[in-house]
Amino acid sequence: MSDVCGVCEVRSVTLAGAQQVVEAALARAEELECLVSVVVLDAGGHVSALARMDGTAATVTTVAQNKANTALTLRTATDVFAEAIKANSILVSSLSAQPGIALMAGGLPLTSGDDVIGAVGVSGARDGKDLLVAQAGAEALLGC
Repeated sequence: MSDVCGVCEVRSVTLAGAQQVVEAALARAEELECLVSVVVLDAGGHVSALARMDGTAATVTTVAQNKANTALTLRTATDVFAEAIKANSILVSSLSAQPGIALMAGGLPLTSGDDVIGAVGVSGARDGKDLLVAQAGAEALLGC
């Protein structure tokens, strides 16, 4: 981010980039034979791309968006942050009660160099597969 005369530039994932993330994540979910929702947020926290696989419960999309929001806000993977704070039950309880926060695997920040340009959240799978699907999406963007 540069700061010139009190104005800063913020880098953000584009629609094309967000769609790449979603497509790669959905392909990985199909490989893993799981049904998921995938949400990509831009750097401002707004939904840039979203997909809910046929047969996936609608509520799963909200959880995916919360995972993306958590990863964007905290600038770290949701599973890494949840693990780091698990010993502090008061903090876990307090954060879990906040709207838009999800302290479980499946949320990853999207980065370009040192900049967090958005986030991806995946929900609906079991056995840690949300994280695998999110990683596939994030890696597709890194390959550009």
